[in-house]
Amino acid sequence: MRDDNYKEAGMDLKKYMICLWRRLPFVIAIGMAAALLFGVIYTLSRTVPEGKREYQAFAKVYLDFAADETGEVYQAYNGYTWNDLMAADPIMDLTLSYLSGDYSREEVQASIRAEILSDIRLLTVTVTTNREERTEAILHAAVQALAAYGEQAKEFIKIGAIQETEAKLAVADNRLLQAVLLGLLLGLFLALLSVALRGVFEARIMVAGDLRKVTDASFLGYVDGPGNLSGDYEKNLAYLREKAGDITVCEGSPDQPFSEEDFGNLRKSSGVVLSVPFRKANAAWVSYVIDQLAAQDCVLLGMAIRDCDAGFLRKYYGRECLRPRDLDGKEA
Repeated sequence: MRDDNYKEAGMDLKKYMICLWRRLPFVIAIGMAAALLFGVIYTLSRTVPEGKREYQAFAKVYLDFAADETGEVYQAYNGYTWNDLMAADPIMDLTLSYLSGDYSREEVQASIRAEILSDIRLLTVTVTTNREERTEAILHAAVQALAAYGEQAKEFIKIGAIQETEAKLAVADNRLLQAVLLGLLLGLFLALLSVALRGVFEARIMVAGDLRKVTDASFLGYVDGPGNLSGDYEKNLAYLREKAGDITVCEGSPDQPFSEEDFGNLRKSSGVVLSVPFRKANAAWVSYVIDQLAAQDCVLLGMAIRDCDAGFLRKYYGRECLRPRDLDGKEA
């Protein structure tokens, strides 16, 4: 009798792939559900309360430099200089003068960012606050302050805005697509893993190899199998009966345990062929039944699988070898 090594036995990859193909709608559904869940979670996490929303507006300001004593334009102004200038006197004083009294110097300084992006003559001023109207008011005041500063400072002929936008809600980097793809991949992985673990731990009896992991008894074939598989079972059973004499075919089922009377009848025969249901029986139950038969002095001569899934067996063994044949061996 073979040891119960089904727990340590490797996975039947072909059997697993066929089962996986049949459970593909389940795998896809889990993947889609996970993608939807991740998308919803990401969207909710990015929903900012009204009081914490930020509004941005920007202006493009043209700097018309005056010539210095050497005939060259003033090159001292750069991105870092303008950021400091906007927060310091006299530009900040000018900016505050164009605003009402409820705007503090700290608020205005914190909201303004000025930078030279490429052309030294083109300044970009960006204002960010939590209120749409305050954003626009500060930006407009800053543009007016720069225009006034251009008239006062000797380094400039004129400073004027060439573009000024309205305040808009600042949108953070949108990674919804990445979140959905991550959820999809994770869902597919977990679904595939669950199918694999289910196949390993449940160890459902579906093919002859599943029975060979728990017993050395001969496998006679598939009852009601497709094509010539059913014929193989009948042929092998007939040969075994001719050889061993009175043989009882016992249709075991996890739902119907053997009674004392059943074991008594089985002991009267020369041997027992245990037929187990396709997919409904697992290796642990088959191993237990075999042990009970041995304990009751019932001689196990063979195994069979009944109530088979013809479509599964055709995929597992290949359609060519399962075509029905007549008695002369020709394809019917």
